[in-house]
Amino acid sequence: MATESPHKEMRQSSSVSYSHEEAPILKREHDTDGHDVSRHDYHEPDGSAPSQGQVVNGAGLAPAHSFPALGDKNYDNNQGRLRSRLKKKYSTKHPMLRWTKFMDSPTKNNVVAVIGEFLGTTMFLFFAFAGTQLANVEVGDTSIQIVAGQPDGFNPGTLFYISASFGLSLMVNAWVFFRISGGLFNPAVTLAVALIGAIGPLRAVLLFCAQMTGACFAAYLVEVMFPTPFKVQTTLQYGTTVAQGVWIEALCTAMLVFTIIMLAVEKHRATFMAPIAIGIALFIGELIAVYYTGGSLNPARSFGPAAVQHNFMHNHWVYWVGPFIGAIFAVLAFWMFKALEYEFANPGQDADVENDPTRNPNHQMAHIVEKRHAEVAQIRAIEQEGGFRALNNVGQQGSVLGQQGAIGMAVAGVRDGDEIRVKRIRKGEPDLEANWPATQGVDAAQSEKLAEQRADGDSALAGSSDPVQSPAGPLTSNP
Repeated sequence: MATESPHKEMRQSSSVSYSHEEAPILKREHDTDGHDVSRHDYHEPDGSAPSQGQVVNGAGLAPAHSFPALGDKNYDNNQGRLRSRLKKKYSTKHPMLRWTKFMDSPTKNNVVAVIGEFLGTTMFLFFAFAGTQLANVEVGDTSIQIVAGQPDGFNPGTLFYISASFGLSLMVNAWVFFRISGGLFNPAVTLAVALIGAIGPLRAVLLFCAQMTGACFAAYLVEVMFPTPFKVQTTLQYGTTVAQGVWIEALCTAMLVFTIIMLAVEKHRATFMAPIAIGIALFIGELIAVYYTGGSLNPARSFGPAAVQHNFMHNHWVYWVGPFIGAIFAVLAFWMFKALEYEFANPGQDADVENDPTRNPNHQMAHIVEKRHAEVAQIRAIEQEGGFRALNNVGQQGSVLGQQGAIGMAVAGVRDGDEIRVKRIRKGEPDLEANWPATQGVDAAQSEKLAEQRADGDSALAGSSDPVQSPAGPLTSNP
């Protein structure tokens, strides 16, 4: 027979009520200093492990939503035990105390993101640089080290190999690190996601530093680990002008960044598959750009090899200006589609109810659209009544009021459907509203008399051409 676990024993004993002093204590584990390290009594000072959905509260068990009253003796004793245990645990271990406080601070998340971005950028560019160097093994010695140039000209195999190295490396590493740091690996991408508010300015600066450091470290590893010549630096080639290089880098980067924004930043049902499309986007961009510019699409990708070789080309700035322009283009396109509410142009494509405003009435965009729909309905009604200019002049021409009157109070003697026209009150004119039957300005007996006349003499009033006068003055009724 298998031995029952302590958890099962604890659950069985939980059905019995104990006093605070007699509560069963789960057997604890101790470190070399005798300090308690059992995770079962981390939150419960008396050492008991509550079953799922219950917590220990004084004597016996209580539902998870119950809390002890202030001044409860058992609760105070538990707090005292907790303080004593923490004092014993940390009094002689100041580094442990600082570590616990650090793990509960916002700084920890930034540190984790920076470490993840550094490792991710290093791994991404290491395999991309290694593949590029391998593709250039048979390239003859030239005065300038380029990415994909050969003395005899165009070589599709070399271009495809380099493009595949970058695309596949980005796909794998972005998929691995996107839950840690976002898997950006690119200052241009970092700029874009910061502009759309996906990350804060501090996080963007920290990730930028991690990316640049990781790019340099990756280039250094490739240079020292492989015996072949280090040929991964980017430069304009085959007659490509500076202006052409800038726009080639800009447009290819724009496609990459826009893919990242729409598939990774904008959440949808297939967000977890975004790294595949992002890797393919880089692969396509490299197929076009490698031959003409070396295919950077990433300032860190060009900065790393140049820094390691201490050789910044005269056109190195192209690989900063071009990708940043492309990132801004992608952000502008995203802002345009968001302003036009692209979600409603082709709704239901992702079948994601939570993030689809056309299917989730609680979505923020759904509330915005519903509010605007009501405003448009009112605008159309106003336009049918003559437009906003006529609405502004209605006070001078008189307004049509319903049974409730201008102050939201029923007017005695006025039936539903009657039209009451009240002119705007000007300085020096009597306040007609103050003299209506519903107010104190008219005697109640007169109001009741007018109501009786209205109820008893409908037929006589229908045949009469004289308008019905209110006791107050010129209230014209058109039955």
